Amino acid sequence: MQKGTFSVSIQNVELGYSKGKPLLPKFSVDTHSGELIALIGRNGIGKSTLLRSIMGLQMPMSGAIYVDGVPVSKLCRKQKSKALSFVPAESVRVANLHVRDFVAIARFPHLGWTRTLSATDWEKVNYALALVNISHLAQRDIATISDGELQRAMVAFALAQDTRIIILDEPTAFLDLPNKFEMVSLLSDLAQNNGKTIIYSTHDLQGAIHEADTIWMMLKDGLFSGAPEDLALNGKFEKFLADSEVLFDMGSGLFRNQRRSSKAIVFEGEGRAAIWTVKMLERIGFDVKSDGEGLKVMSNERGNSTEWTVTNNDNQLFKTHTLYELAQKLREVNS
Repeated sequence: MQKGTFSVSIQNVELGYSKGKPLLPKFSVDTHSGELIALIGRNGIGKSTLLRSIMGLQMPMSGAIYVDGVPVSKLCRKQKSKALSFVPAESVRVANLHVRDFVAIARFPHLGWTRTLSATDWEKVNYALALVNISHLAQRDIATISDGELQRAMVAFALAQDTRIIILDEPTAFLDLPNKFEMVSLLSDLAQNNGKTIIYSTHDLQGAIHEADTIWMMLKDGLFSGAPEDLALNGKFEKFLADSEVLFDMGSGLFRNQRRSSKAIVFEGEGRAAIWTVKMLERIGFDVKSDGEGLKVMSNERGNSTEWTVTNNDNQLFKTHTLYELAQKLREVNS
């Protein structure tokens, strides 16, 4: 393999600290331009250590990391700042600093001896703000914007730095659900449409499955890389979830808590209501069957409303018009 073929090339690396043992066995992995990579691993496995090592902030115990074909250990501070940009997990809250001025700080590695931003520099700042859809916040005090807006400002900072490689440490950690999805979708668009190599660590495996081109999964026996679908097919998600109460559903691609069913129930129904009825029945502890004797639930959709009928050996017990009420009454039947 030719060094320099990839924007980041990690070769036979052992992560850890000089007086300790390696966090996991040696591994090699590469990145490509235009690729969004999600770094996944349990707490304490070494995700942040790997990101710091790629940035050249911490040297691996053995092996080498190349950035555009050059060992990161050989790059000076200015060379690193032109090749790699980093978005930390910690938020930046500085009073009396406008969002636009904050993003403009990212241009300093590119300034000449005058240390003055040129028209071209300001164009790059404005373009970065536009790419992450916060141009309207340019004159806002950065201490007054929301967490989601602040995270976009942090990404704009990395874009204004104008590097081909962007590394983010848990960029969705403090965001609400809509902002989590919007952030990962934004990173995916930036990678594909701007030719960036973007590596981000996350605990949101569900979101990574839907948006990332590649997942780097850190397990105790090594780092495994592949498309989300490949890792699903080769059983790596199940291995990642070992010794936990969480299951990966191969059929739906979703994660759910492992539930211990206490009683069988038969369900009949179709449409959207049927899907959510089954989810509710499993949530409250039923083993849902498609046929059989005993307790049975039937859903009947009528326009925008649904009616549920519960029988036991063909004897009608009750009817409900909400799943909440159905759950309550089934608990009473089982008590």
